[in-house]
Amino acid sequence: MSVRPSAAGPTAPRETAVRARVPLTLDRAGRRLPAELVTFRGLPDAGEHVACLLPGGSGGRGGSGAGNGIGSGGVPLVRLHSECLTGDVFGSTRCDCGPQLDEALRRISAEGGAVLYLRQEGRGIGLYNKLDAYLLQGAGTDTFEANRLLGRGTDERDYAAAAAMLRALGLRRVRLLTNNPDKVRQLSDHGIHVEDTVPTRVHLTRENAAYLAAKAHLGRHTLTLPAETAR
Repeated sequence: MSVRPSAAGPTAPRETAVRARVPLTLDRAGRRLPAELVTFRGLPDAGEHVACLLPGGSGGRGGSGAGNGIGSGGVPLVRLHSECLTGDVFGSTRCDCGPQLDEALRRISAEGGAVLYLRQEGRGIGLYNKLDAYLLQGAGTDTFEANRLLGRGTDERDYAAAAAMLRALGLRRVRLLTNNPDKVRQLSDHGIHVEDTVPTRVHLTRENAAYLAAKAHLGRHTLTLPAETAR
């Protein structure tokens, strides 16, 4: 018995869609915040990225797009936050990730919007490589050169998944909470309209001064640092 070849062509990429919505309360950033964690199917990469939707207080701007869980009638405030175990979980002071996450949760919970928590540890190089890079930085190498010495890119993050998540949530227009112009550029390239860029605060400590200086002077982040901060 012969088997006829299938007439179907190559399988088209799956469109990203919401997989599950999980309501919960966050005890974070000095307050208790009602939130909803959203998972996805059909993302363009293998990361288990999640969206944390925050409905906003009364009178907040809310969000755009029916059924997204963050209100309606305005353009939502959105933060793309790359996973940082050392800063987000353990509270390391050698970066500004934990304070940025807390700031994002506070500000977005007041206005309505979303934090996209992206599994991009170490600007995409992974946790172990990031810790190896920390050792190089301890010897005087900046955060970007440390990645290069490990044979990795200075910033390997791709925001195609973030754009797909926003489209699945019905959020094609956003106000982006960031100091990183690459996030704005990549979202725009993927069809998300960034209506406004809202800067985060500068969370400067003695331990992260060199790191923030490298982000400002080498990574072109829009950070205003004291003149005496190490370059």
